[in-house]
Amino acid sequence: MNWLVIGTVCFGAFMGQLDASIVTLAFPAIGERFGADAARVEWVSLAYLIALVALLAPVGRFADRVGRKRVYVGGFTVFTAASLACCLAPTLDALVVARVVQAAGAAMLQANSVALIVTNVAPEKMRAALGVQAGAQALGLAAGPLAGGFLVTSHGWASVFAINVPVGVAAIVAGHFLLPDAESRGARIELTPLRDPLVVAGLGGVLVAYAVLFAPMVVLPFTMRQPLTDVGLVVAVLPTGFAVAATLLTRASRRAGITLSIVAGLLLTSPVPAVVPLFLLGIGLGIVVPASSKAVMARIPACSAGLGSGLVNMARGMGTAAGVAVASLLVHSFQ
Repeated sequence: MNWLVIGTVCFGAFMGQLDASIVTLAFPAIGERFGADAARVEWVSLAYLIALVALLAPVGRFADRVGRKRVYVGGFTVFTAASLACCLAPTLDALVVARVVQAAGAAMLQANSVALIVTNVAPEKMRAALGVQAGAQALGLAAGPLAGGFLVTSHGWASVFAINVPVGVAAIVAGHFLLPDAESRGARIELTPLRDPLVVAGLGGVLVAYAVLFAPMVVLPFTMRQPLTDVGLVVAVLPTGFAVAATLLTRASRRAGITLSIVAGLLLTSPVPAVVPLFLLGIGLGIVVPASSKAVMARIPACSAGLGSGLVNMARGMGTAAGVAVASLLVHSFQ
C-alpha cells in the first residue's frame, strides 16, 4: 500500500472528525458565552453539517476534473483559516457563518479522501486502506471528547477551534510534498450510481452507522452529571471501539457488525456500565463503515472516484447531521 498517501489523507480524516466531536463538548460553554439555548447552539454543528453535505458531491465531481491534490490541499487552507475565524467570532451568528466556510474546506478534503486512497491502492488492499482511513476518523472522534473536556475547562470554548490551526498547517505541508501529482484525466460524469442497489445499500449503511455514532456523543455531555473531563472519557469509548474495529477487523462482515451494534444497543438499556455497550457499539460500527464504503467504491470507476468519495462522505455527513439533530431534540425536550 502507498502509506505516504494514506498517511497524508489520514491527516484530513483525523482533523475533520476531531473538529466534529470536540465541538459537542463545547456546546454548554458556547451557549453560556453567547446567552443562547441548546436549540440555537446546535446550529454551530448543524450549519456546518448541512453545508458540508450539500457541497460534497459537487466538489468531488469538480476534483475529478481539475485535480484531486489541488482541491485537497486547498481544502486544508480554507479549513484552517476558517478555524481561526471561529476562534475570533464575536457573536453566535458570526460563529455559525465561520462554520459554514469551514464546511466548504472540509468538503474539499472529504470529497477527495476516499478517492485518493482508492486510486493509489491495489484493489485487494482497498478494504484495509479504507479501514485505516476510517480508523483515523475514529481516532479524531475519540480525541475530540478527551481534548474537548480539558480545553473547554482550561482555556475556554474558542480553544476547540484553535487546535485545528497547527494540525492544518502541518497537513498543508504534508499534502503539498507527499500527495502524488498524477491526476485523473478526462473524467466523464455520466454515471448514475444511485440507480445501483449495491451503491444505495452501501451508502445507507454508512448513513445509519454515523447517525448512531454521533447521537450519544451529543446527548452525554448534557445528561451526565459528572465533571466535563470525566464525560469526555466516557464519550471517547465509542469512537475508540470504532477505531479498533476499522483498523484490525478488516475481514469481518457487515452482518457481524450490524448484529454486534444491535446487541450493544440493547445493553445500553441494561444495568451494565455504559462504557461496555458503548465500546461494543463502536466495534460494530467500525466494521460496518469500511465494508460499506468498499462496497460503494468497488462499483464506481477510478476516473469518477471523486464523485464516489463525495457520495460516501455525503452519507457520513447526513448520518452525522441526523444523529446530532435527533440527539439535540431529545436534550431540548427533557431540559
